[in-house]
Amino acid sequence: MTALFLLAGFGLLLLGGEFLVRGSIAIALKLRISKVIIGLTLVAFATSAPELIVSVIAALKGKSAIALGNVIGSNIANIGLILGLTALIYKMKAVRLTYRNDWLFLLGANILLGVFLLSGGINFVQGLVLVAVLILYNALKIRSASKERAAASEEGNSDVATMPIWQGVLLLLVGAVGLKFGAQLFVSGIASFAAQWGWSERLVAVSLVAFGTSVPELAASLMAARKGESDIAIGNIIGSNLFNILSVLGFTAIVQPIALSDPALLSIDYPISLLFVLLLFPLMGWFKSDRLDRVEGAILLLLYLALMVYLFS
Repeated sequence: MTALFLLAGFGLLLLGGEFLVRGSIAIALKLRISKVIIGLTLVAFATSAPELIVSVIAALKGKSAIALGNVIGSNIANIGLILGLTALIYKMKAVRLTYRNDWLFLLGANILLGVFLLSGGINFVQGLVLVAVLILYNALKIRSASKERAAASEEGNSDVATMPIWQGVLLLLVGAVGLKFGAQLFVSGIASFAAQWGWSERLVAVSLVAFGTSVPELAASLMAARKGESDIAIGNIIGSNLFNILSVLGFTAIVQPIALSDPALLSIDYPISLLFVLLLFPLMGWFKSDRLDRVEGAILLLLYLALMVYLFS
């Protein structure tokens, strides 16, 4: 029964995330929003929806370690596994100045998260602070998007660009329903799985749950990179990590305060996630300027695999 819950939940999360990604891209392109903005906001929010639903449901069930570990682990997986694997398969152009401010926002959000965790968790007021920063970030991106509409109208795009807005909205709704039920099954399956194997909920959340909820990011980044849309692929990862902290943890804490139930989340997992964020920016121009190449991708991927070996050893 546990395996059935996991498979069914994972499948619904995957399909729901895919529908959300396609729907958000279709709507954004119809509104002539540039690809950089699409990746950093709409696609990032859509692919972070599984983390949001899983964390809220976990927190409501008193599983704070799953709610918090899911976000921290997803942020690690997004950079180490997904961006590393995508860069290893496809060479991606990464103009550092394009993402400089977004990377600084991500770094600031991580530091803010660390301060809150040192206080013992994320309460209602701290959740409001995270959401307020999220609103500020999106307001700045919307302002930037309004200046880039003319440029976006000249860009060619895939078959998604021809999709009517009503179809995009329908995909968003179907995706949201799939994510809701998928998350409920997935959280129940993970809790049972951890109990059966004697693993802590924090360990399972940082590794297996994080991987499961990061599948939409993996699919979106690989698809975008394969089509040469590195702006969406890289923006998706930076934006998703931002949304995971500001939106997922923010809204979850507003619904149900998140307690730091496992000290390892602060002493081990959080510093590792911060390290990956610090690695991200210089890697974009370390070996080859304005390109996240296979060497950088291999470094990120190897670091992620080494982390998984360490956690389960």
